[in-house]
Amino acid sequence: MSTTQNLNYNEEKLLNMILGEIPSSRIAIICDHDANILWNSIRDNTTSHLSIDETKESLKRSIKSWQEREKLSAKIGNGKYAIVAYEKIKRITIPLPNEHLLFVSLEGEEFGNIQNIITIVNWVDSNMGL
Repeated sequence: MSTTQNLNYNEEKLLNMILGEIPSSRIAIICDHDANILWNSIRDNTTSHLSIDETKESLKRSIKSWQEREKLSAKIGNGKYAIVAYEKIKRITIPLPNEHLLFVSLEGEEFGNIQNIITIVNWVDSNMGL
C-alpha cells in the first residue's frame, strides 16, 4: 500500500471513529486547502442542512479563516480548533498534521465533545499517521 493509500485509509478511519464515538456528530468531512472534499461521512438517518455547493462555500470560508489565523501563529501559537455555534448545529474545524482540514457538524449544545474529537485525531495521527 502506498503512502497516499495509507493516508486516505487513515483519514477514512478518522471520520468513521468520530461518527462512531461521538453520538452528537452528524457529518464529518476532510478537505484540502482548495476546499476539495477528500473524504466525507454522514451518520445514518441524518440529512444535511446544506446543499453540496453550500457546504463547499462554507469550507472555503473556514479555510480562509484558518489562513488568516496562521498569520498570527508566530505570536500566539498555532490554532488548535475553531467552533462556530448556530441555532441548529455546532461546527468544529481542526487543522490536521497533513495540511488538511477536519470539519465536524454536531447536534445539541454540548461542547465537551471537542476534547473527544481531538483525542481521536491525536490517536489516529500517533498510531496510524496523518
